[in-house]
Amino acid sequence: MVFRFSVSAALGLLLGCTYVLATPASSAAPAASTALPPIRSVAQPRFFGAALNSTFLFNDPIYTKLAETQFSIFTPENEMKWEVIHPFPNVYNFTPADELVKFSHTVNARMRGHNFVWGSQLAPWVNDSLTATEMDIILKEHITTIMDHYKKDNIYAWDIVNEIVSDTLNVSTFKQILWTQKLGEEVVAKAFTYARAANPSVKLYINDYSIEGLGPKSDALFGIVQGMMKDKIPIDGVGFQCHFGLGQVPATLQQNLQRFADLGLDVAITELDINTGSTSPTDAMFAQQAQDYLSVVSACAAVKRCVSVTTWGIMDNHSWIVGKDVLPWTGTGEAKPAATAIVQAFEAAK
Repeated sequence: MVFRFSVSAALGLLLGCTYVLATPASSAAPAASTALPPIRSVAQPRFFGAALNSTFLFNDPIYTKLAETQFSIFTPENEMKWEVIHPFPNVYNFTPADELVKFSHTVNARMRGHNFVWGSQLAPWVNDSLTATEMDIILKEHITTIMDHYKKDNIYAWDIVNEIVSDTLNVSTFKQILWTQKLGEEVVAKAFTYARAANPSVKLYINDYSIEGLGPKSDALFGIVQGMMKDKIPIDGVGFQCHFGLGQVPATLQQNLQRFADLGLDVAITELDINTGSTSPTDAMFAQQAQDYLSVVSACAAVKRCVSVTTWGIMDNHSWIVGKDVLPWTGTGEAKPAATAIVQAFEAAK
């Protein structure tokens, strides 16, 4: 089964039927093509990346081949999270993450470290029994040790703080997680300061979801970032996760990316996927998915300081969202209309 452009449509899927990418009336249809170029090349000077999982990388040759040929930057899906890399006090398990870093070297790609302060996937020993002082000491030691371990590697950026903005802004600006419960909102300043001291040259990011378009949550993050800059807390970029359902890409995505960039920061699409919402997607669903990928990548490509687009996975059968065909490649490695749309968006920005 092979996904192709349809000559008479914006995008098509040859699978006994044709999937059509609906484009706005003002958009020109892409040229016909039967094969995709490596997206990592088309995306230049931006990075095109994916979340990389060591289990799939070393056990699925189709996944490995796509990782080798299509991407110029990778984010470890789980391998640098607390429960994996720091499972016990004073015990670090660098092996899974090291394997991904080594792989990235072999394919001339960079890495995004992910992450230090997050409310999920903590090691069991990092819990409510710890005092605020102990949490502060542990955080500094964790960040310093890991960043020092990778100081001479090809880590381009780190997600220092992940998903910190509250979903209930009428209650609190900051999400109530162990880190904020123990250290308050100062955990953000502490984490970024410790990271800059550990490695002055790497890019430091704050990363979040549901902040992609203009609105209360993105306004809250904008205020946090402005406050950080006013207080001279080191920050280099903002990550926009971009987990969307069909047709849910905010019309104000580009405008929102630009306002953060106008602060003098880099911005990045860090965890992109488009959920079809179905275990048996229709032609129209694949068409809308392709349009949504096109919209996101086009928004990034229109903002000079948008440095990368990363999908949260590579193939549909190896996604954190099971059975909903959320990624640009099928479980057998065929490029979907979404992949062609990504190429179209990057090429249009040249």
